[in-house]
Amino acid sequence: METMKRNGICGTENPAAGRKSGKGLCGAALCLAAIVGLSAAARAGNGGYFAVYNHHIEKGEKEIMLMSDYTSPSKANREEGQKNYFSQMLELEWAVTDKFATELMFEGFAEPGGVKRFTGFRWENRYRLFKEDVPLNPMLYSEYEHLSHLTRFKMETSGWVHPPYKEKEETGEPKDERIMETRLVLSEDFGGTNVAFNWLNETDLRNTKTDFGYLFGVMRKLGQGGHEHHGASHEGHSGGGIRLAAVGVELWGALGDSRKLDLAPSRQQHYLSPVAMFHLGQNVMFHVSPTIGLSKVSDNLLRFAVGFEL
Repeated sequence: METMKRNGICGTENPAAGRKSGKGLCGAALCLAAIVGLSAAARAGNGGYFAVYNHHIEKGEKEIMLMSDYTSPSKANREEGQKNYFSQMLELEWAVTDKFATELMFEGFAEPGGVKRFTGFRWENRYRLFKEDVPLNPMLYSEYEHLSHLTRFKMETSGWVHPPYKEKEETGEPKDERIMETRLVLSEDFGGTNVAFNWLNETDLRNTKTDFGYLFGVMRKLGQGGHEHHGASHEGHSGGGIRLAAVGVELWGALGDSRKLDLAPSRQQHYLSPVAMFHLGQNVMFHVSPTIGLSKVSDNLLRFAVGFEL
């Protein structure tokens, strides 16, 4: 399925991509204020990536991250009634060991002056096959998704927007999605630079059809240490003030499904995402990524994330 998921705590209608505006922004600010109030000393970790995962896991790490996208829909989505919108995702992560981490995510979206909707949750687990560094540091990833068919947050993308085959028409009301997502994560550090590749599978648990996608990322840490999100090593930032901690780029998109595996950008979503990560004092990070749709059926997004480590 060409998934259009990204952040989520508020929700709306229309499936596709994710971001918020107006009232959605106020809602995100209130959520963020609540998070800050609950975690006086929090820090987050993804290595700066938004969509890509690398192999880093640090035992005992507990993280909270609020991600928020502002999406300008593609022409096709606008013709179906979509307007610019915000989508959000709240992530709660715990690294149980140096090889295993688990994460719970809640998502939703809001259109400016329009619908707001909570769209569901995800439960993610990551398992690093080897504790010590080995070539490509393979890691296995699984995620159960229970999401409304209206979900918009783009956590990844897969499958087809316009399949090259005739689909069976569904009757009745659309059902919520029950998806099992798996990834093979390959990741290597070259000094302060991480290079990672993810092969993505999303299996519909109702009909067993599987959609495929890919994610590729390069992230360069700047200065000493740097918190990382989605499985990246970090060393605490003890100084105050704001500083640029990492820069990188992500390339991610769809590769068809179990009926037709193919790279056909005119029928699929593909994205290029420059990324910058800043430290906002001790244990607080800010990520930003202007994300460019590379095909006519892809949206354009401006992505933000604020992370805290407990």
